Amino acid sequence: MIGKPHLHGIPPTGIDMRLLRTLIMGGVMLIPGLLLSMIIWYTAGQPTTEPMESLICNGIPLFSIGIGLFFGWKTGEAYSVKMES
Repeated sequence: MIGKPHLHGIPPTGIDMRLLRTLIMGGVMLIPGLLLSMIIWYTAGQPTTEPMESLICNGIPLFSIGIGLFFGWKTGEAYSVKMES
């Protein structure tokens, strides 16, 4: 099996690498989203009423993940290019 670049001799495809990069960027963006929502929740006076608490505690991290997924997909064009041999 020497000389095979990938598991089972199947080379990685561009869409797989682009998708993996996008998912990693979306997951990593959860950390700043949670931190930002905690800061906003604390500065807003620690609201316990339902609409405000849900928007701050759920909306901001989900928005952050969405931005990370969008940014990861848009900047991952280089991984989807087919190389000619």
